This record gives sequence, structure tokens and C-alpha cells, in this order.
Amino acid sequence: MASFLASTISSRILICSSLSFGGVCFDRHIWVREWGIVNVGNGSTSIGGLLRSQHVATQANIALLSAADNDDLSYVDENFQPESLQTWGKRGSVINVEMRRYRESVLAGLVEDGYTVIDADDADDDESGAVIESVKAASEQLYTAECKAIADSPTISDAELKKLQDTRAKTKTERHQQRKAELSRRYEIDVTPDLVEKDDDGWYPQLRMHYYLTLGREFLSNRDAKRAKAQLEAGENSIWKPDFNKGQMLPAVLLLENLNLLQFLTPDVQLRGSDEKLVEFKALAVQHRHVIKNYLNVSISEKLTSIAIAQKLLAKIDLKLDYVGRLGKRENRECVYQFVAPDDERDSIFGQWLNRDEVFLSESVSVTNNIEFPTQVTGTISDDIPQTLNQVESPATQAWKGLKLKMRLGLDSAGRFYQQMVSQLGEAIGVADGEPYWNTYLGQWQVWVNFADECRSVVCDWLVVV
Repeated sequence: MASFLASTISSRILICSSLSFGGVCFDRHIWVREWGIVNVGNGSTSIGGLLRSQHVATQANIALLSAADNDDLSYVDENFQPESLQTWGKRGSVINVEMRRYRESVLAGLVEDGYTVIDADDADDDESGAVIESVKAASEQLYTAECKAIADSPTISDAELKKLQDTRAKTKTERHQQRKAELSRRYEIDVTPDLVEKDDDGWYPQLRMHYYLTLGREFLSNRDAKRAKAQLEAGENSIWKPDFNKGQMLPAVLLLENLNLLQFLTPDVQLRGSDEKLVEFKALAVQHRHVIKNYLNVSISEKLTSIAIAQKLLAKIDLKLDYVGRLGKRENRECVYQFVAPDDERDSIFGQWLNRDEVFLSESVSVTNNIEFPTQVTGTISDDIPQTLNQVESPATQAWKGLKLKMRLGLDSAGRFYQQMVSQLGEAIGVADGEPYWNTYLGQWQVWVNFADECRSVVCDWLVVV
């Protein structure tokens, strides 16, 4: 957050000079971004667009949960408090309009409140420069001290945390203790000032998406089903669509899987916009841009390059492609990118989350329920629901067609019941849909495989690194 302020506050300084105490007028210096960074729903600026997106997402989530659990959820009441939903749509569309013109909205509100707004460009340049530097230094210093105070707070027990969460009026020390305890339980690693800053910048939802896209994929259906069950119990079989959809991650993960986003996470492989797989990736993303907008809140257009689209989607899991340079012949040079694994603690965090999920699953679910049976969902889900997308097959992909891999389902989470499950359930057959690739984060070979219900990445335990 401090770096964000430091990099952007110099763009524009405004002076509000209507505050006065004892007849003395005080100036207030602020910076306002041109557009906002938070949207309601899918960011639509119309009531109909917002409500329709929520309705489609709800239908998708219920259908996917039903398919994953073989459970009939037709009893769910989706029409809970329609008048409140209309109010939510009206207010949400207004907020989204204001986010697109954030600076104008803020300044108009200040003028309406009686402030006099003066553009910093009209002020003395030397004075403005001194103000900018002082504000940057103060913001960085204060924020650094805040992050350190949180990280240095004493560790508290679960009971103490619950007590603090139930307390409305808290001292600064108590707020720091509560924040550290929540971060410790959220990431399950030591809390440092750097972790506090990352969490402020929205690291957790990005990391969570990456986890469920890779290591935690087998636990995603149980995670979504558990959240849905809790909401249905609290609402007596009724759901509030915005909250219900916000808690479901399966559609977003399925989209990223079907777009084959993980293909870009191979280190030392140079990528150009003209590469066949990138051309196919862009065509697929543009074709399904409305679904991507609805479930990932990412805007895709034909004008964007394939690399730009990949970067926008990789940002959902806090990863990116690094620029290498412009390579090739003078008349045909192209920008080249490659993936460099980030030097952060996500590997340790993923390991902790994986251990937690495996323990929870082994303690709460029977051996039979640990097996995820393929379920045919064709014909039960509308066209708006993200399923396996129709990808343009390359010659390399077609060459791999027909290679059958014998995949054991549910063995990783079952552990000691391995032999019993093999004898009872046998093996499932899938068809490879591409060449194996090395997953750096998992430290293993994987390949995309078409099963009866979906295409998903699986471990190639018969391959070794040479």
C-alpha cells in the first residue's frame, strides 16, 4: 500500500480549503485516482445487467454443486427478498458508475459538502513539489510502522481472538493483536510486515485461487459445498444471491482450467504473441469473454494482445510473465516473455493448506466419499455455465489423441485405504489432451486429460526428470 501511494500520489494533488477553526482556514492536500478499483458484482452499470449476472451465476453454482455431490438442490429458494435484491442492483449500478469516474465523483461530493477545490496545477510548483515529497515520506513511514506493530504483536489464543472479534471498542494494541491472529490463521505461517502489506494489497484471494487451481483442486468441491450448506441452513433453504455467488469458487477455477492458464507457468520457455498456443488461447478467451467477465470480473477484447490477456488472467493468481526483450530479425522482431517463479512464501503456505485439507477430509469423510466419481452433466447446465470450452486443437494436441492414461481417483486423499479402494473401485480411464508439462509449484509432471465430465490436469507418475 505504501508503494502504491508513493508511485501514484505525485500524479495529481488537490487542495481543499474550506475547513476553518477560529476563523483560520486550513488546507487539506489529497490525491484522487481517476477510476476506482472495486466493483459491485460483475461491474455492470445497469440494474438489469447486475441482476442477470447474479441469476446466471447462481444457476451455474447450483448446477455445479449438484453435479459434484450427486445431490438434488432443486429445493433451494433463489427468490429470497427480491425487493432487497432490486435495491442492491440499483445501488450497485450507481457505485459502478462512480467507480468509472471516481475522481469526478469524489470532487463533486466535496464541492457539495461545501469545500473549495483548487487544482494543484494552479499552485506554486516548488510548494507543490515539497508537499508531494512530504506526503510520500509520511505515508511510507506511518504505514511501515503500522505493519511492523502488527507483526510484533504478541500471539493470542483462539479464545482471546474470539473475544476481541466480539468487542466493538478496541485499543490500537488490541486491533494489532486481532489482525496478527487473523493473518496467522489465514496463511498459517509467521506473520511479518511484508505479509501484512501483501494482505492489504489483496494477496489472499489471489493465493487462494492459485491453490485451488493446483494443489487444492481435489478439495474445491467439498469447500464450496460446505459454504453452500452453511448458507442454506442459516437461510432455511433460501439464499441471498450476491453472498452465495461470492462464496463459490468452482466456476472461476473451471474457467482458468479450461483456458489452460497453467501452460504459461513453465520457467525458461520463451513466449511470443505469434506462438500457436497463444493465438489459440486468445481466440478461446475472446470467444468466451462474457463468461470470463461474469465469473472472473476480467474484461477481454479483440484489441488486446494474447500476452496482455494472459497477464490479466495470471494477475488473478498474483503471477505474471516477465519481459525478456525484442528478439528476432530486424524486420520481424517480437516482444518475448517468460515465466519466472516468484520468490515469495506461497509454497510454504500451500503446503500448510494442503495438510489442513487432507486432515479435515480424512477425519470427516468416509473412504467411499473420498472418491470423486465422474458425473456426466451435459444437458443439465445452461450455455452460460463455464464447462470445458471448445478449444482449437493444434497438430501436437491431435498427435497425442488416443493415448490413454489409467488414473486412480481419490487415492491422494485416501492415504492408508489405497489397496482397499483399488480392489473395490478399480481404475478410471481418461484421454490425454496435450503433451505433459512440468509443474514447478507441485514439483511433478502433469498432463491435461479429458474425462467423461471435464478436462482436468492430472499427475503423470510414470514420468521422471532426466
